Amino acid sequence: MSAHKENELVSFDDINYDNYEDLRKAQESMLREQWIRINALKVTRHALEKCYKNKGVNHFEDCRDLAEKYMQMMDAQGRIEGFYGYQKNDPTK
Repeated sequence: MSAHKENELVSFDDINYDNYEDLRKAQESMLREQWIRINALKVTRHALEKCYKNKGVNHFEDCRDLAEKYMQMMDAQGRIEGFYGYQKNDPTK
């Protein structure tokens, strides 16, 4: 049985762009974090859809907290664009 290896978080701010291995780790780290945020958003959306279906006419009151959480997640997440945009416009390089 193999042990799960914990992936380290690597920021574009902490790497040398000339080192391909460090650059690749930073790219994978950013993609992993975006994937986690997207899936958390999907889970929240599905819970909100289920709440709307189950609560019927009272869904405006009963699902309000979940809807507000979903909207906050949408505002905080913004648009997911991958790592190329950040990498090319990194102010530290």
